[in-house]
Amino acid sequence: MIRTKMQIVIVVIFIVFEGMLEANRKIQRQKTRNAIQKDEEWMKERSYESRAQINSVKRSNTNTPPSSVAFTYKIYDDTDEIAVGDTVKFDTQIFDNTGSFDPSTGEFTAPSCGMYVFMLNIRSNQGKVCWIDIIKDGGERLATAFAQSSDKVHDGDSTFLTIYLKEGDKVWTKNHGYQGTVCTIDFDSSFAGFRLN
Repeated sequence: MIRTKMQIVIVVIFIVFEGMLEANRKIQRQKTRNAIQKDEEWMKERSYESRAQINSVKRSNTNTPPSSVAFTYKIYDDTDEIAVGDTVKFDTQIFDNTGSFDPSTGEFTAPSCGMYVFMLNIRSNQGKVCWIDIIKDGGERLATAFAQSSDKVHDGDSTFLTIYLKEGDKVWTKNHGYQGTVCTIDFDSSFAGFRLN
């Protein structure tokens, strides 16, 4: 009889304990659902804020210049002879986030005013002498790269400069013509520039 009463007490304790566990699980599930709901509301709120910020930036940037300007173009294949005074046309885009460099003309047009850095890297073909200038509107020579290759060895040169440009100013490269010579440059040659922010 004592044993039966003990078994009954154990069963009752077990049932009560099981009920408490189930009640605790329900509370935890509700807390989890509440936390998830709060997180979802927070994310939705941030999403609206983010969209509002993006739309605000889009609206404010409709008539403003891009915050960064950068380009790099190279020569796809060795050039034909470049006559004295002719523009060097770097025809293969590596990067150009504003489309400010026109490979068909070889000219960069500043989309906004600011300080710009330009870099020119040339490598003349064997047996050629190349004197390439970086030119600004009005024919002003800004910098020069000079490469004189032998019949067996390529020669290269690089130059860079920093200059203030107004919106619409143009910068390009041309064959200065060392002692009136035409030149050819190879596919390792490149022209790049960016605006300092």
